[in-house]
Amino acid sequence: MADPEQPTITSAYRSVGVTFDTLVCVSPVFRETLRLAASAAVKDVSVLLLGETGTGKNLIAQAVHNASRRAQRPFVSVNCSAIPDTLLEAELFGSEKGAYTSSDRLRKGKFEQADGGTLFLDEIGDMSPTAQAKVLRAFEYKQFERVGGEETLHADVRIIAATNRPLDRLLGDGRFREDLFYRLNEFTIEVPPLRSRREEIEPLATRFVAECNERFGTSIRRIDPAALARLRDYPWPGNVRELRAVLKRACVAAHGETVQPADLRLASVAAPVEAPAEGDTSLAGMEARHIERVLRQTGWNKKECSALLGISRPTLDRKIVEYNLKRPE
Repeated sequence: MADPEQPTITSAYRSVGVTFDTLVCVSPVFRETLRLAASAAVKDVSVLLLGETGTGKNLIAQAVHNASRRAQRPFVSVNCSAIPDTLLEAELFGSEKGAYTSSDRLRKGKFEQADGGTLFLDEIGDMSPTAQAKVLRAFEYKQFERVGGEETLHADVRIIAATNRPLDRLLGDGRFREDLFYRLNEFTIEVPPLRSRREEIEPLATRFVAECNERFGTSIRRIDPAALARLRDYPWPGNVRELRAVLKRACVAAHGETVQPADLRLASVAAPVEAPAEGDTSLAGMEARHIERVLRQTGWNKKECSALLGISRPTLDRKIVEYNLKRPE
């Protein structure tokens, strides 16, 4: 794995050029995760990545692709939670000219674009049963039709899927197809949250500072030890994505060459998470309380809240509905 003290990969760390050697990995639990991923990469099995939002599942998927025999073919990513269900079919399978009102030309879908390579289906737990059935056919039989088309097309893709949702619960509720689950579940990897691999907080922070210096032209040279202590103590419900967002803000706000504790702006969200209601010891209960707290602190400004949590706006909207969070009158 790459030396965390030498963050030579900055912007490339976020690109499709990511490999197992460019990922920061110093904790035993994450080393085991990447060992399993590297083992799966060369076997061409479908991979299911499970883990909380922001843990780096997308980067692991890219690393698996780049270590596989498909590395010279495209890596195509689809965020299933960010695309309305009515448009997801066209996004995945493409559409013919005139298939719907705004369809003024033929559009190739993600399956077609990924032919010979890897298709990464992020947040697949948010996909409707109807879309799941069509994905299963395309994956199982390597054939599909564009929306509005009659020609059967063929594409050989390896699917890597990821979700932060409990698929066992979705299976029990009938919201996720068993046949698709078993097809995807040839090899499952659980990606640990950042709080379970705190050894990586400091090297990741160093990596993100270097990235910000390159991207924004800042000249941050160090992180104050007190600021590092704050980073290590924070619970990071948004995981690595939230850490990156916090460091980005801090580098822009910092005076001079050192990130100070005040630059992190963690005071409003770093308070210990309250205990869940009696009898509710689930991670979901803790997550709901934290999201509700940050929503209150931002005055229900969803853009600011999603940035602080390190999640996308559609994911925040989904969690508000899922946890039945209500805006105060």
